[in-house]
Amino acid sequence: MLSGVFWLLMTLNETYEKEIAVPIKLVNVPQKAFITNDMIDTVRFVVRDKGYVISSYLTSGPLRPLTFNFATYSNDKGYGVIPQSDIQKQLLQQLSKSTTLVSIKTDKIEFYYNYGESKRVPVKSQGEILTGGNCYLSKVVCQPDSVTVYASQKMLDSIQCVYIVRQRFADITQPTTVDVKLQQMKGVKIVPNHISMKLYPDVLTEERVEVPIEAENMPDDKVLRTFPQKVTVHFAVGATRLYSMPKNPQTKVLLPQGFRVVVNYQDLVDHPSDKCDIRLTAVPTGVHNARLEVDKVDYLLEQK
Repeated sequence: MLSGVFWLLMTLNETYEKEIAVPIKLVNVPQKAFITNDMIDTVRFVVRDKGYVISSYLTSGPLRPLTFNFATYSNDKGYGVIPQSDIQKQLLQQLSKSTTLVSIKTDKIEFYYNYGESKRVPVKSQGEILTGGNCYLSKVVCQPDSVTVYASQKMLDSIQCVYIVRQRFADITQPTTVDVKLQQMKGVKIVPNHISMKLYPDVLTEERVEVPIEAENMPDDKVLRTFPQKVTVHFAVGATRLYSMPKNPQTKVLLPQGFRVVVNYQDLVDHPSDKCDIRLTAVPTGVHNARLEVDKVDYLLEQK
């Protein structure tokens, strides 16, 4: 016991360096003022002293929070800064005279504020989403799809949307919901600062549809006849989207609604030939890799 006591006394009499944390508070904030950044709430600093002095800092209860008056440090233009010298001054008031303040881990503390100016902006996703198997990503839904941002009027005018923190997902084959954070901007508070993002994969299937060939830019006194009058369009589409596409009620064959295949009269004039070029100019939403079975057909121009 005696040797243990002597060892403890000798240990406590040695000089040590120790990192300590103390809370920080901004006080007397006006009721209408809104702090728009995530201001740090703890200051970390390193002290050097005898072991028994440092032990007293750790065992006799935490140091009192450092408090700074809003009016003293705000500049009435939406910005305020608490310099390291003022942080150091308050720390030294609580430390023993024998204690050396080696370093403060914070250079300064900045805060931004406004008096309620805000706007609602949409949320947009970013990153890489890879599906597995024979799937593709049919849609991404953010909930909520918009958030409120608080900032200075100048910054509000420049903010058109808020992005999620860049994400990467791989091998998505089933509907998936993830909680994601929103990308922070200096001097801007976002409420809420995280959202749910829902990923909806769908199974791709190969389909075909017969689409009528249309003429465009035709003179009023001419008529174009093509042989054949319809052409097959091959495409890939998700199973869910395919279910909603219009079909013939009797035959259940896909209708060409949303597809458009055209012949341009000007091409016929500029490049006379036995066959005319046809182009696929429109496809419905959700259709992928659409392609014509043939890109030339026979034609006949008739005078009205």
